[in-house]
Amino acid sequence: MRILQLTDIHLFSDTSSAAAIKNRASFDSVVSYIISHRDLLNVDGIVVSGDISHDGSVESYRYFFSKMELLDIPYAYLLGNHDSAEHVLLAHQQHGGINNVDAFQLSDSQWRILFVNSVVKGDDYGLISPQELNQLESQLSDSDRKTAVFLHHHLLPVGTPLVDECLLLNGHELLSVCRRNGVRFIGSGHAHTLFQRKTGDILLSVSPAVCHQWENGATSVKIVENSGFSVISLADRPVIKTFII
Repeated sequence: MRILQLTDIHLFSDTSSAAAIKNRASFDSVVSYIISHRDLLNVDGIVVSGDISHDGSVESYRYFFSKMELLDIPYAYLLGNHDSAEHVLLAHQQHGGINNVDAFQLSDSQWRILFVNSVVKGDDYGLISPQELNQLESQLSDSDRKTAVFLHHHLLPVGTPLVDECLLLNGHELLSVCRRNGVRFIGSGHAHTLFQRKTGDILLSVSPAVCHQWENGATSVKIVENSGFSVISLADRPVIKTFII
C-alpha cells in the first residue's frame, strides 16, 4: 500500500495578504503536481496530518475540500494546533465530497492506518491524553495486521529550536505503546522540515510542509520557500520517498 502524506497547508480565509496568497499558491501547485504525476506517484490514499488551516476559518476548509476532490483519491485528515474542529466539521458537512474517508477506510488487509489526536487546544505543543493512549493500545492489540500511526506533532527533536520547543511532550509514552504492539511506522508533520529516524523496528517520519519549510537550526522565523510531501510505501520494511517542488 502506498500513502501520500500532506501536512501543514496553512490556508487563510483572507485571500489578499501575502501569506494567504503564497500558501494558497503552494497548495494549488502541490495539487496540480499530484494530478499531473498520478501514474508516477501511484498512491492508494492520502493522509493529511494537520494544520490544514492557519486561521481555523470555515472558508479555508471549504477551499481545502474543493481542491482535494480534484485529486479523485481517497483521503483522510486529522487536525493540527492551528485547526478548528468546529469549523472543519461545518465545512465538511457542506463541501466534504465523496473522496473524504476515515483512516479505517484507507486501511487494507495487510496494513491498518490509525490516527492519534495530539492537539492541546490553545497551545502549539502536542500532548496525547491518557484516554487516547489507552484507546490506541486497545486498537493495536485487537489485530495482527501491520500498523502505521499518524499524528500532527513530531515526537523527537528535528534540530530546529523554533519547532522543537513545541513538539509532542509525551512522545516517549507513544513510542512505548507502539513498541509493545509492533507498530512499524509513525508519521507526523508540524515541524515544517524533512526528518526520518529508525528506532527499533519503528520508522519515524516527519513530512515536509506544503506551505513552506523552516530553515534548519532556526530559533526565530526563517522560511525556506519550497513545498513538499511524502509518499510512504507500506511493505515489510516501509520506504519513504520525499518530493520537494
